[in-house]
Amino acid sequence: MTDAAPPTLEEITRAIALQEADRAGKPRTPAEAEAVTARIYADWRTAYAEGRATPDLASFIRYVAANQSVTNEDRGITRAFWSWKSQPEGAPQVVDHRFLAQACGESRSYQVLEDSPAGRQLDSYQLWEPSVKEALVNDFALDAADVDALAPEVWATISGRYAEAAEGPVVAFCADIGAGSILGKDELPRLLAHEKVGKENVGFPLPAPRHEHLPPEVDALIADDSLRCQVRMEDYDAQNTTPKAFAAKLGALDVPENLREAHTSVLSRLSSANSYDELNAPTTPEPLKQQNLPARASAFLPGVTVRPTAAPPSPRGPSTHGVSNPVAAEVAPKAVGIGH
Repeated sequence: MTDAAPPTLEEITRAIALQEADRAGKPRTPAEAEAVTARIYADWRTAYAEGRATPDLASFIRYVAANQSVTNEDRGITRAFWSWKSQPEGAPQVVDHRFLAQACGESRSYQVLEDSPAGRQLDSYQLWEPSVKEALVNDFALDAADVDALAPEVWATISGRYAEAAEGPVVAFCADIGAGSILGKDELPRLLAHEKVGKENVGFPLPAPRHEHLPPEVDALIADDSLRCQVRMEDYDAQNTTPKAFAAKLGALDVPENLREAHTSVLSRLSSANSYDELNAPTTPEPLKQQNLPARASAFLPGVTVRPTAAPPSPRGPSTHGVSNPVAAEVAPKAVGIGH
């Protein structure tokens, strides 16, 4: 079992403070960007003097990602992962899930990648910032294309190492999980295949969002932690999928025994509709069939007052069903900080 309680008000307040401090620390001028690259250069020279020789700053940064520790020795075994952002219940504003993970990491002793030695070092290098990239190219004669690809590469490296280092339960701070996010395409697949984790040991501190184009029983099924960690938001996108296509993907999941009856029922309902409007269209009861009574009996039934029957109302047209989803943009999530 995972320790996946929702963030408290105190933890949300701490997350907002961490978020504001992170944004205040971003380089805003060329001089501030050069101060960042000077720090990278100093770390490179120190490593070189200690015998960890790398030919240039980009190679040194790759070395850090591949070798620096991804475990905070002062924390417990539960590892926190995150993706994108939302406005949790009780929060006065949208919060990046990275900072919710860090706030809960402090109070609950979770491992958090950005708080590990490797994470702290790479985070301080601000590799996503355009001004830092420009300074690396201009001041250290690095290739522009190589520098542009550096941040995604090294954070993918460090994230993979962080997931592989799991020793037990994990928690994922997210709403919907995009297939293109680091959490969706790399970290969760590793964790589900991990002998010490698996679907039984993935918890979600934040509730799954309600998707208005899906029937409540479908939403309830995919909100279960053991399935939520396997489903991607693209599987049920209202604009680009059909219920039948979603049913095919749900049918391929590893479903726990206690959910199989509900799973079968949901597959049957999804497979019966060609569109989400059709899936949610109100049903009209079939008209009562005329009983084959003798003419005299049908005209008069002892003890029954016969009243004229009104014609059934014409069925209502299908309504529109939008997606109530605080992270709809994660179909192609833009990197925030570390861009999981």
